[in-house]
Amino acid sequence: MNPRVCTVVSCGETKIDIAPGEAVPARELYDSSVHTCKDRYGRHSHGYYIMSAEYGLVKHDAEIAHYDRTLDKMSDIQVRAWGRKVALSLEQVLGYGEFDAVVLIGSETYVGALERHFDRLPAAVLTPWQTDDYVTGVGRGMAWCNDESHWPDRVSSIGEIGEIVSPAPREV
Repeated sequence: MNPRVCTVVSCGETKIDIAPGEAVPARELYDSSVHTCKDRYGRHSHGYYIMSAEYGLVKHDAEIAHYDRTLDKMSDIQVRAWGRKVALSLEQVLGYGEFDAVVLIGSETYVGALERHFDRLPAAVLTPWQTDDYVTGVGRGMAWCNDESHWPDRVSSIGEIGEIVSPAPREV
């Protein structure tokens, strides 16, 4: 039986052109080749979310409007607040017990903003773009996402996806 995996990918800087006030499913808003690879991976998961600099944690099919915000231009305090907000939302998503693991795919800025909250998440946490020796840059991260042997619906154990950086808390 495949592990039940929730994938969370970072948003993208480049977005499609839409009219002011118009909204599209979150996964369709970003149009970079990097996001296309992360999206391909996410669609093979049991749950798929995007960590948006503007909206926080959003389900991939939630309708959102265009925005121009990135963590890279926020202060440290703003990034920490964003990380806390996203971690709380993710804790709720994972708290229902539907997932064995959460795979976070994104830059060090986005994944790093959540790192201090990993121990509170009720599922094993994997950060392949930060921990896989193969991934030495964005190009290799894209190749990792495109490698079907990592896709959650194709693996029989979490270990086949990558290194667990924070195991799920155990009930006592």
